[in-house]
Amino acid sequence: MCEASNTAKMHRVGRSDQSGQVGHRARRGASSGVVASDDDDPLPFEFLLKKKLEWSQGNVVDGNGRTTYFRRSYIVPLLLVLVCLLVYIAPFEQTATNDKHNVRRYVGIFVMMFLASAAPFAPAGPFKWPHPVFWRLLTCVAVVYQMGLAFLLFQTANDSRQVLKYLDESLGEPLTRKSYGENCTFWDAEHPERVMQKLWEECDIYWASHLLGFCLNALAVRDYWLTHVMSVMFELIEYSLEHQIPVFEECWWDHWILDAALCNGLGIWCGMKTLEYLDMRLYNWRGLWNVPVYPSKRETRAGRLESHDWSRTRRFKRCLAVLLYIASLLIMELNAFYLKSVLWIPISHWLQLVRLVLYLIGGAAVSRQVYQYLDDPNCKSLGPWTLMAFLLVITELAIIVRFGRDLLLIPFPDHILSFWIAGCLALTSWLVWRFFIR
Repeated sequence: MCEASNTAKMHRVGRSDQSGQVGHRARRGASSGVVASDDDDPLPFEFLLKKKLEWSQGNVVDGNGRTTYFRRSYIVPLLLVLVCLLVYIAPFEQTATNDKHNVRRYVGIFVMMFLASAAPFAPAGPFKWPHPVFWRLLTCVAVVYQMGLAFLLFQTANDSRQVLKYLDESLGEPLTRKSYGENCTFWDAEHPERVMQKLWEECDIYWASHLLGFCLNALAVRDYWLTHVMSVMFELIEYSLEHQIPVFEECWWDHWILDAALCNGLGIWCGMKTLEYLDMRLYNWRGLWNVPVYPSKRETRAGRLESHDWSRTRRFKRCLAVLLYIASLLIMELNAFYLKSVLWIPISHWLQLVRLVLYLIGGAAVSRQVYQYLDDPNCKSLGPWTLMAFLLVITELAIIVRFGRDLLLIPFPDHILSFWIAGCLALTSWLVWRFFIR
């Protein structure tokens, strides 16, 4: 989490006079002919104070700002519970002769003891609701998941699949393939009633994952624009990766009517309406690169550098940060399908469900920390949740590259390559026009 700068520090950073101009004290050792980095641009005290108060509204624990009884640390009771559990297991429980059963019990006890022992010392999340201990426990669960991924990374592909059998006997077997793109005829004039029958036949676990996933996505990112961009981009990625992931081979109406319009759209609507009902703050990711412009008095070797010139860099950086955030969210969602292919874990398995819930609930903390870092000048660093999520995604990518190299080396069709090259050129042209020409 970010620590806001105090009032005295903000007075030293920037101040406003009665004319609205911002005065800045020259930095010690700074040369008059060199422009300081964009990260050190002084901002008005009023703007910094506004952001400080804006982001500190959700940090009060209760009405009078004191820590209530139910939010205090429970280190001693947790230790007593662990001791009682160990005392019961040692003398009273018989040791099973089944190795896999013992391994499952060991993993369960290890996770329980780690959560109970590490939760009081884990970093707190950015929210106080539903309880601070909840976010500490979720941080510990993310650490356990990271340790599991690191263990699988240093095994062979076959050993990794067989290790998962200790968690569930049904794992470690090749998956059956279900085709979704065989009969793509959507409307039959002679039999119009078959439309609803076809829609019902396509209803499976992926419908529920689309609906629930984008509902939680909306709760996390809190923006209609960003969630709809992710919805459309993921469908385009499914088109592009049909040659590597067979489950992505769907009919056009399955992509755009069932997934994008119905499931994703309904999930986004439900999530945003829930935010409005709970009166929670919404984010404006598109507005992050509309940075307020303040008059500049800096001199360079080429002459005076006007405010509209040096503010472009700040706007451009924030826009790139939002694009990178969208790309990381799409990679996180794609990892589930590649892990399914390389580790033989079905999408409907409880391990995939636990991973989805961890990412989507933790995504709320990540979105808060990323958005505050980009929006609040007093915030100087990303929070621990963002760094943990980045490490998890990178470790999953390492497993996919290590075990699914043959899958990733399947060449892309020419028309797919041409489409993405044209898209990258169009995006680059828009960025240049938007931030450096217009």
